Amino acid sequence: MFENKEPNLIYNQERFIKPNDFQNLLPDEVFDNYEQPELFSSRFVLEPITDSHKLELYHFFSELERHHFIPLEPPTLEQQEKRCARWVTRRSPDGEELWLNWAARDKQNREIVAHIQSRMTRDRSASIGYVVGQKYQKKRVATECLEVVFLYLEKILQVKEIKAWSDVRNKASHRVAKKLGMVQVELNKSVDFFNGTTTDEYVFSKVINQSGSTLTPFVTK
Repeated sequence: MFENKEPNLIYNQERFIKPNDFQNLLPDEVFDNYEQPELFSSRFVLEPITDSHKLELYHFFSELERHHFIPLEPPTLEQQEKRCARWVTRRSPDGEELWLNWAARDKQNREIVAHIQSRMTRDRSASIGYVVGQKYQKKRVATECLEVVFLYLEKILQVKEIKAWSDVRNKASHRVAKKLGMVQVELNKSVDFFNGTTTDEYVFSKVINQSGSTLTPFVTK
């Protein structure tokens, strides 16, 4: 899944429960005590999104090219402000999911290069999504950031499965999923209609057993 060694995952143990403690907590206790940490890779720091990110993220999402495979219009500043207000709670409105959003920032030039999003249910199933800035595409940004997020989800939050959905035309996203140890398990037909065409999507999955090794999921027919 990873290259020569695991990415450098750094967390402040005073800000959230230590990894071993999660194994002894009921799902409700994990949700009630959760605080989202910063994560670090060799080139980027993944910052938990707060209200202070709203202007930077407004500009980040304003480039239409980034939405070629995503049926979403770039947000207005007011819409992005409301997004950040939702994301900062770290939870879904009904309290049944953790909503984790990171802004990946380049350590050198301090620019936001990607938005990483993950959701986790009380049964410890997770999903993942991301958008990479246009000028940072084809530079292994998504893979590097997601390696750290996957390590966090697997080792710290002890998730059982990570799933991702990707437009069938998005070859780059498919390559990233496979580098992360995911396999294609499903094809959803006619999921969306945007940019003048009906789109299909692949579902990718990585199933993790209790020892942390990967299991190959059954293909959904």
